Amino acid sequence: MTMETESGSAHPVEPPLKRSDNFFILFMICMVCIVTWVGYLSYQKGQLEETTKRNGEAWLQWLSEAATHRHEAGFQPEACAAQLPPTSQRWQNCYQSLTAADGPLGPQRNPFSSHQVQRAVKCDSQDRQLAGSLVFEKITPTPPGSAIPTLMTALLDSDSIGEKIQIRISVCDSGSNPIRIGELEF
Repeated sequence: MTMETESGSAHPVEPPLKRSDNFFILFMICMVCIVTWVGYLSYQKGQLEETTKRNGEAWLQWLSEAATHRHEAGFQPEACAAQLPPTSQRWQNCYQSLTAADGPLGPQRNPFSSHQVQRAVKCDSQDRQLAGSLVFEKITPTPPGSAIPTLMTALLDSDSIGEKIQIRISVCDSGSNPIRIGELEF
């Protein structure tokens, strides 16, 4: 559509916006807002999972570094030392000393609940309360010639840590699925 002016020249005239055009513009603005909000929520969830992984990596680092020195006299914390009487060489005692308020890993918090990081026997997607938990598994070699080279079981409170043991550390993500952090000899 063109309109002639007094000088005789023609220039195009924009037709007024239709109701459907206004609806489409409003719809697109809403979609941009929704996509932005979903992106923000995904970013926040990713930050929580990264913090959870960092907690597991801190455990892996501390236990790996301690493994080289815990058989020496005077190792601290004493509950994790290999020089203790057999009745005191239990995982529960070591774990409790590490997570005490003044322990090397005591300040860690579960980013999903803001409480102290807890241990779980395993990550289970049916139990969302496990999000952010630590899982310690004991790796036990089977006899030579076995079809399965190793057995993985939960590292129990009563398990002895007097001798070297293989440990695998995992954390539970936001859906309570396992994220493998690493393995070490402790």
